[in-house]
Amino acid sequence: MRWPWPFHRPPRLDWLQVEISTHCNAACLYCPRTCYASRWQNRLLAPELFAALRPLLATTRLLYLQGWGEPLTHPAFFDFVDQAKAAGCAVGTTTNGLLLTEECCRRLIASQVDVVALSLAGIDQENDRIRRGTSVRQVLAAIERLDRLKHALTSDTPAIHIAYLLLRSRLDDVEALPALLAGRGIGQVVISTLDLVADHGLLGEAIVPANEVEYAALRQRLDAVIAAGAGLSLPIHAWLARPAAGLGGDSGTSPSGKGDCSENIDKAAVIAVDGSLSPCVYTHLPLAAGAHVWTAGQETPFHPLVFGSVAEQSFAALWHAPPYAAFRRAHRSGRPPLPCRDCVRMRMRSG
Repeated sequence: MRWPWPFHRPPRLDWLQVEISTHCNAACLYCPRTCYASRWQNRLLAPELFAALRPLLATTRLLYLQGWGEPLTHPAFFDFVDQAKAAGCAVGTTTNGLLLTEECCRRLIASQVDVVALSLAGIDQENDRIRRGTSVRQVLAAIERLDRLKHALTSDTPAIHIAYLLLRSRLDDVEALPALLAGRGIGQVVISTLDLVADHGLLGEAIVPANEVEYAALRQRLDAVIAAGAGLSLPIHAWLARPAAGLGGDSGTSPSGKGDCSENIDKAAVIAVDGSLSPCVYTHLPLAAGAHVWTAGQETPFHPLVFGSVAEQSFAALWHAPPYAAFRRAHRSGRPPLPCRDCVRMRMRSG
């Protein structure tokens, strides 16, 4: 198909993240949904909004069904998967594992979902305290169930990943991850840190090295975990923010002088549950009223970064429109606007 230039031609994206539900059957202590419970909007993505994305799916490598809720709470989850697969798009999702029943696992395999990541924030009962309503035991049982059915049905998909949130109070747990997870059919583990601090009481849990010495010590510790995983045939990747002082005192640029946002601003985007378009999940929260976050230890108002809605215009029109195009140019120039300028995702490095 030939698209008229420029406002109706869908861009080619590495990934598109679509938030299909802001409901959740857990209450993780660090989640904005828990921190802003009285103002949270529980919503499901309307099927007609997803249908509006069909032209884009044909030019997108990976559709990731995830946002600030549990994706499997949406009754049309598998309908969305089927539409994306019909468009030739790979599909992934992240889940807390509570709804990964035998039937659900069979459907994930039959629908040819490419990646299923399960969330953890610890290796024992501390995970269960932090991720209230979930448990390590349930997550490991879900992994075993999905891996067993994959073998029984001779399927390579979905790949099983672990999305591990590393909190400062649980630093010692990370060294036990390789032994806990090896040999369970897990394709990779991705370790990340608490990047959106939604409550003052969580400030101590964020891992943002204050200087290069602290960064080097933490990086060495994470690299040792990566090496241990490699020895057990378990690929592990770990994200860690460089200290702002290590970047010439400018938290919005990399050592190369350009903004290197880990969220792939030029080749990725997020559609929120209400259809609004944002550059990443950290710039949009489904709240009935404003909120505050803590950046560099300081309380600041949360300012959503939204470039229109697919309920009103096509994704292509919004993507090519001057406001969003100017935002991406600012990132490429190494001078991103607020709130990106102070975001730790601008300083993330993966090992």
